[in-house]
Amino acid sequence: MKRLAFLLFIPLFLLACGPKEENLVTYTSSNYPITLQVPESWSVEDNEDSITIASNEEMLLTNSVVNGAVINITVTPSTFTGTAALTEMVETAVRSFRAQEEVEVLQEIEQTTINAQTAVQTVLRGPSTEGNKIILRYVMIENLTVNQTAIVAAVHDASQNDQYGQLMADIVNSIQLGEEVP
Repeated sequence: MKRLAFLLFIPLFLLACGPKEENLVTYTSSNYPITLQVPESWSVEDNEDSITIASNEEMLLTNSVVNGAVINITVTPSTFTGTAALTEMVETAVRSFRAQEEVEVLQEIEQTTINAQTAVQTVLRGPSTEGNKIILRYVMIENLTVNQTAIVAAVHDASQNDQYGQLMADIVNSIQLGEEVP
């Protein structure tokens, strides 16, 4: 009976030792009309070129996502207007990565809605320039009410998908384009 009880507690123990929950906090850019939820412990670099959010500060300085995750967001005035144009832009942006051997399409390019904003996204798994496997979530979000588009590249180490997969989706799905920054 003790052995049976022990075997029943193993799954509970494994669940308790799983990926830690990240506390998400609201981040409002000082340079762009955008608000989103980011993990409290992550690093953010917000400058005149883009917003980069990384699972640790070192990731902001490297081109690698080994054992980590990085999201890069560029906000521009809307020039695409419509899902057909957004779809074409996403197809063009991921074409060379998608054409590589070993690239697997996890989610085809599809239209979706993020916070009442038109969006087009795809998710791919394949080799990075360093040769490790990554998962790339590429998204374009358009809010014509405020005439803004966010171009989002969210990349994480594929071997850590249990830790970063849903978290990256949650961050991207929290993006809200808004009023112009003064």
